[in-house]
Amino acid sequence: MEFRRIVVAIDGSPTSIAALEATAELASAWGSEVVGLFIEDTNLLRMASLPFAREVGSHSGAHRAINPDQFEREFRSQADRARNTLWYMAERFRLTASFQVARGPVKAELVNALRNSDMLAIGKGGQSVAASLGLGTNAKAVAADASGIVLLYSHVARVTGPPAVVYDGSMIGDKAISAAETLALTLGTPLMVLCPVEAGFGKEEIEEMARKAVANPQVSVEFRRILIQNVTDLARNVRSSGANVAVVPTSTELLPPAAIETLLSRFSGPVMLVGAGTESTERT
Repeated sequence: MEFRRIVVAIDGSPTSIAALEATAELASAWGSEVVGLFIEDTNLLRMASLPFAREVGSHSGAHRAINPDQFEREFRSQADRARNTLWYMAERFRLTASFQVARGPVKAELVNALRNSDMLAIGKGGQSVAASLGLGTNAKAVAADASGIVLLYSHVARVTGPPAVVYDGSMIGDKAISAAETLALTLGTPLMVLCPVEAGFGKEEIEEMARKAVANPQVSVEFRRILIQNVTDLARNVRSSGANVAVVPTSTELLPPAAIETLLSRFSGPVMLVGAGTESTERT
């Protein structure tokens, strides 16, 4: 699988900066173009313009009216910092890079960015003014609706491997294996394949299907059978595998949204969510 164009959402928060650095490291190895995206949240601006909108001082506790112009200035300042950080990373990793500022609802802009890239990279949470109602709130929602590939980072941002991919024998599972294979080749690590017993395949059958989905015979593949009986099992199995990064298909009945949500909150490493797009999730 090739990642020719990667969009990194940057909001100035420590998580998003870590996501940019980690993605830049991967992009350098892949020869990918990196697009830094800063989003001016129109929902936040609209809320700030309401006559009854108030903010509370973090130290004084005093209520005061919100000045929309203050948010505009803050957006410009954060965008400048994000742009400068991108240029620094581009020079450091010798990347082809560009920077974009979009204005609109954050989730809609992230979905649009995903549609126009091979991968969207975002932090799981943010701490800046723009992020307070932005990336931190919308990252999981975008990932849940993703029809492409979304790489989410927490404080453990660097992707070192080995990757663990959940494989259920479906076509979207094949796509997830392809993405995980790219990571394993780049990182020089084995590929760990976690096969849910709920998929209904025998051990030898599911392992044979997974091996056929791996295109490069040089990739060392390790298999582990897992049980997913409740929403915490996915996170527990990924953590116990020793993986640094998890690759998970989103469009499969075996992995309900609650299980993926729990993985995102309980697994500290990066999580790559692979959406079905226009592909069928079932084999014919």
